Amino acid sequence: MTLDQAIRAVEATLNSPHLRVDRKRTHSDETSYLLVVLDTSRSTVDDGPVDNGPRLVDRMTGAVVRITIPEALAKAKRMSLVQR
Repeated sequence: MTLDQAIRAVEATLNSPHLRVDRKRTHSDETSYLLVVLDTSRSTVDDGPVDNGPRLVDRMTGAVVRITIPEALAKAKRMSLVQR
């Protein structure tokens, strides 16, 4: 799976037009990509809770899992920042 495919997999799970994947913060290792989803609404829209935050994408299956910020920080320490 490429980074672009991982980003498309995450984007397919997003339920708001105010969410986007931040490519600059992508980390990876041999098994997964760690992506960050940002809320771009700037708190101007009250559509209820926004599902921003870190996502882990399995490189073999493309499965996307939301993880907590502490989990993401711990994983990012063990992963490499993806160079564009």
